[in-house]
Amino acid sequence: MKRKHIFRNAIVVLAALVGAVMTTACSDWDDHYDPNSSANSTGGSVQATLWENISSNSQLSEFRSLLEKSGYSELINSPQTFTIWAPVNGTFDYQRLSNLSKEKLIKEFIENHIARFSFPASGSINKNVYMLNKKMALFSGNGSYSLNGIAIEKPNQESKNGILHTMSGQLPFKYNIYESLEPEDFDIDSISDAFHSYDNKILNLAQSIPGPVRDGEQTYLDSVFVEWNTLFDTYRADINVEDSNYTMIVPTNEAWHAAKQKILPLYNYISNFKFVQNPLTSSRKEEDVVIDAAYLRDSMVTRCLMQDLFYNNNLYDNGALNTLQDGQTLYVDSLVSTSRNIVYSEDAARLFEGTKRVDKSNGAIFVTDSLRMRTWTSWNPPIKVEAESGTYASYTNNGSAYPTRVTSGTQNPAVSGHISNNAYTLVEPSSASQNPEINIYLPGVRSTTYRIYAVFLPENITNTSITEPRGNRFRARLSYCDANGRIPNEVALVSGYATSDPTKIDTVSLGEFTFPIAYEGTGEYYPFIRLNGSVTSAQNSQFDRTFRIDCILLIPKELDEYIKEHPDYKFYQESYF
Repeated sequence: MKRKHIFRNAIVVLAALVGAVMTTACSDWDDHYDPNSSANSTGGSVQATLWENISSNSQLSEFRSLLEKSGYSELINSPQTFTIWAPVNGTFDYQRLSNLSKEKLIKEFIENHIARFSFPASGSINKNVYMLNKKMALFSGNGSYSLNGIAIEKPNQESKNGILHTMSGQLPFKYNIYESLEPEDFDIDSISDAFHSYDNKILNLAQSIPGPVRDGEQTYLDSVFVEWNTLFDTYRADINVEDSNYTMIVPTNEAWHAAKQKILPLYNYISNFKFVQNPLTSSRKEEDVVIDAAYLRDSMVTRCLMQDLFYNNNLYDNGALNTLQDGQTLYVDSLVSTSRNIVYSEDAARLFEGTKRVDKSNGAIFVTDSLRMRTWTSWNPPIKVEAESGTYASYTNNGSAYPTRVTSGTQNPAVSGHISNNAYTLVEPSSASQNPEINIYLPGVRSTTYRIYAVFLPENITNTSITEPRGNRFRARLSYCDANGRIPNEVALVSGYATSDPTKIDTVSLGEFTFPIAYEGTGEYYPFIRLNGSVTSAQNSQFDRTFRIDCILLIPKELDEYIKEHPDYKFYQESYF
């Protein structure tokens, strides 16, 4: 199994900051201690370095040994200023730490007990300290002191490059969520590999020390690298930041692969397909589209798998996740993922059924053997196309269209119901005898079966003087690309004609259709729906030739069926109808 790991070179990063800290943080110490004294109150010498004072203290021989193994003995013997909280012999598992790799020893122990600058124990203290491994520890007390609850036995041993506190135990170490995406405690290779494949390591020119130019290229005496993962930005989830507070659902390999099998059929791409430009005009043209189908499918499936796994606990009802424990039922109105997808109460509770909570330094992970997301809540959502949108609507052929706003003050109080986005498109015929046509592109389509609806507004939506409004009579046809990349004849969605109810804001069913290929992610390429009026002169008193179209809805078939069986289902009704 190919793994991609990028680790911070802690020694290099620290060394690069020598010049920046040599003159920093002495004032705190000078405020409390006499720098001219040759000895301090706890033994050792103020003229000695931190390393020399640790080496001369027999109670710190185990700590000294681990400093040597890690390579940090040289660093704390340098002119840089540090504060060290050193656990005395016998208060930590020295043997276990000795057996760790150098990298883990540094991260989990050495850097967990060292901070930059001077932090004397004096007066009343209650401050968070950033340790070298970027973890935060609470330094507190008044007379007697502790760090993250571990008592300091002997504070304030002065050294010429900082302060040494001895303490009665090892500081607990917690990985943050990002650091926890490693398959050590759980079988999570799949998400670990997927996430770390987006790791980057970039040279920080501002902090690196230039060396000579060789063969026309700049070299560096000291190179400082910044590590970043592009998914932090993609999912708006800073799960590597210590002072953040996130929840992440972490699927095991079993959960990952089972979910992947559900998602794959939704993203059936083909490398070559056609797209219809300007379908209702004389300039109608079929454009050839070429994509990397295999790459796009893999990318889209991976994105779907991860996009709704992250929740910022400081926002919305997500705060309930701070206290949610194994076996408890989650009671919230909704959760909002960092991808800004809303998951309502029933579906939100399902996400955490059977999970195992593991607390981290910046939140918690919930490990699961099954991603209990219903497909429509994340991977295959309903599609709503606002008819007034100039991006997706193309108007011509016997009529003109105008985006029209409706507010609570202008909507006819006799007409109940909500208008999506408080706007619709008004499609007027070119003459009293003509029937207009409107074409609306359908973005975001997956290779799945949708129930298709058009939401029509009545003739009197804003006109209170119309007491007997007329409905609309129209045909509905669909243009799409088949599995071979060709565009067949348009498909009639309804047999004959569809009509709208003039007494209400009417959601008109246009039937269902299975799209053979996916369009989502390909760019601005879409299938389209064509609505054309079908009113004869004899029907003018019964039907209105002018369209007032609110939106087009494509509801995944399984969602539509679920709603019909569960009419109180919150997601569907409040978000789309």
